[in-house]
Amino acid sequence: MTRAPGPKGSLIWGSLAAFKEDSLGFLADATRAHGDIVRFRFGPITAHLVNRPEYIDHVLSRNTANYDKATRSASRIAATTGDSLLSANQVAWKRHRRLIQPAFQPQCFDAIEPVLDTLLTPMLARWQRVGTVDIVDEMMQLVIAAAIKILFSSDVDPKLIDTALKTLLADTWRRIEAPLDASLLSPRLHRRDFKAALASINAVVAELIQTRRSAENRPDDVLSRLLQAHEGEGDAALSDQELRDAAITLLLAGHETTANALSWAFIHSAGQFETADPANLFSEAIRLYPSIWVIERRVIADDTIGGFAIPRGSSLLISPYLLHRHPEFWPNPETFDPSRFIDHSPRPRDGYLPFGLGEHRCVGLHLAHKMATHIQRRVFAQMRLELIPDQHLQALPGITLQHQGPVLLRVEPRNSALP
Repeated sequence: MTRAPGPKGSLIWGSLAAFKEDSLGFLADATRAHGDIVRFRFGPITAHLVNRPEYIDHVLSRNTANYDKATRSASRIAATTGDSLLSANQVAWKRHRRLIQPAFQPQCFDAIEPVLDTLLTPMLARWQRVGTVDIVDEMMQLVIAAAIKILFSSDVDPKLIDTALKTLLADTWRRIEAPLDASLLSPRLHRRDFKAALASINAVVAELIQTRRSAENRPDDVLSRLLQAHEGEGDAALSDQELRDAAITLLLAGHETTANALSWAFIHSAGQFETADPANLFSEAIRLYPSIWVIERRVIADDTIGGFAIPRGSSLLISPYLLHRHPEFWPNPETFDPSRFIDHSPRPRDGYLPFGLGEHRCVGLHLAHKMATHIQRRVFAQMRLELIPDQHLQALPGITLQHQGPVLLRVEPRNSALP
């Protein structure tokens, strides 16, 4: 069977150093040089990147039973989220998904606009006073606060959550890139700042759960729905550990991806696309900058994709970031163009996967879209935005695709006063 082409790299570590230096640039260069299936060696790990819709459909939909989540990245993420939807594998994942999915039906979030408005109104009033904002920090604080209110009906300080999660995400990515991870031998070998951040998040979640358990009248939010599942019988019930893991996963995934995408949407639309449909703006933002920029699977049994051998035990990589910029499927792929998502515009089937594909498609996609479109609509109705020139705009890959540093926007009210 033919072996896929790819960079040779060094004798011992292969392409690991090049990947660590510039992950996005390295993978993009590799696909330009070698095509839509590229073989890599990262130390002892053999990995294949596939970058065509039909190949990705094969892995995530048609032959998904041969590609599981017993991966290097999932094992590192599990140190924070436990055995959750982000890291659980096969049978455990299916059980979690079955129990959690009902809490995320679209109708569960029909009434979130007033909750968002309680946060947007003071934020926009403050913008009017200050005139210039770091849109990255603003969206992170806003979406964390919104996620805490919508998912948990709580007013926990968003900065407390943000600080801890940033530490956890940064250390998790460091351990994914590192050739060796001593913490796999024992949790005691984690770095001190990681353990402190994890303890802080655990304490917040434990308090949220305990307060809700003792409440006489529970609000109809995601936490109450999870507790209802927890209080079920037999296999239909979440365990104490599963309840904790689900709550922490929601805190992490419930804000980071949406906040990143909203920042990019405002950065690119400032002074240019402010009259565009917010849904199209958000869709284009997560095309160019998908927060989940790389997906890893383990190959269970030997397979063949595109005529190339995909050996069992190797890693299979999918990069929505690269797929969304593939010139064969996206005209002018580097250009921010919300009109791509007007209903009649042709788009490649399975060529767009900011929320994943198949049975692992993100459980929170309806909530993310609803939050993002309402936030954009309120901001554009009341404020004019202008990107301050001569700033370095750079995507920074990690567990999610973040912004490298602050991004400043000049903001001014459309009317003399804000409601």
